[in-house]
Amino acid sequence: MIEIDTMIRTLVGATGYLTLTTLLSAAVGALLRRTTPTLVILLGYYFIVSPLSRDILPNYFPDTAGFYMYMPPSSNEINILTPLQGTGILMLWSLIFITVAIVFYRKRDA
Repeated sequence: MIEIDTMIRTLVGATGYLTLTTLLSAAVGALLRRTTPTLVILLGYYFIVSPLSRDILPNYFPDTAGFYMYMPPSSNEINILTPLQGTGILMLWSLIFITVAIVFYRKRDA
């Protein structure tokens, strides 16, 4: 049976993951100034590159770190990151891309 606390944590984590992923995508879109290449790059990364290289790439990339935001800890496998660490890493990725997008956007307009 699912506990209400676990369900609330999962829903909050999934909402935060989608929000931070959207901000990251918007920052990449602002960097490229085109929506189609941004969509191709991000969907290609999230659905093709990341699943194929999950064992090779470290767990500190945005999709893998964000995974820990909404997945409840399992006793069967080793959890590398806590939900709070996953949130922090994805937030850091988003802030880096937003900062870079703002800097390049200001340089282009100057």
